[in-house]
Amino acid sequence: MQMKLFYAPLSPYARKCRVVVIEKKLEDKVELVNVAPLENPPELLAANPLATVPSLVTHKGKMFCESPVICEYLDSLSNEPALIPVESAHRFDALALAALADGIMDAAVSCVMESRRPEEKRSAEWVERKESAIKRTIALIAHRKFVTDTVFDIGIINVVVALNYVSFRLPHIDWKKDYPVLAGWYDAISTRPSFAATAPVA
Repeated sequence: MQMKLFYAPLSPYARKCRVVVIEKKLEDKVELVNVAPLENPPELLAANPLATVPSLVTHKGKMFCESPVICEYLDSLSNEPALIPVESAHRFDALALAALADGIMDAAVSCVMESRRPEEKRSAEWVERKESAIKRTIALIAHRKFVTDTVFDIGIINVVVALNYVSFRLPHIDWKKDYPVLAGWYDAISTRPSFAATAPVA
């Protein structure tokens, strides 16, 4: 029995897990199941009563939801390459960066969902607050010394996915113009096969 990863192609959270699947060379062990969560498909509800993606069902029938847990589980299936460092200092550096990037995704998704509400019910203040959080966090990340030979770990994965999602969904936040060094690093690392294979398409 293969593992099943329920995902939506435009979900940044699911994309993180898909990147990990490729990086860990688990493509032959994980079946990708494309679902539309808002339609409550029975197969997703059976795997995860929260009806969210990503959701993972292991070959033993165990269910995991939420991308951090799924990524850590997938990373545990083999030692190399280690995407979540074991050594304490490096581990928490990677997890802290990953959490910041997750926060960018959370804020960006919140803006997207707000834009889908009836116009009279949308909150400009809410969107402004979330966009300000995104801009502050990208500014903080941009001050890190990113280079193409940076140790590749879950923090890097999350940052690339988060920056891509902002550009994809909120293009008016032109972080590339504001942070050209970060943009250069991002453009270079985005050619990595795992990112190229999972990039969202409008």
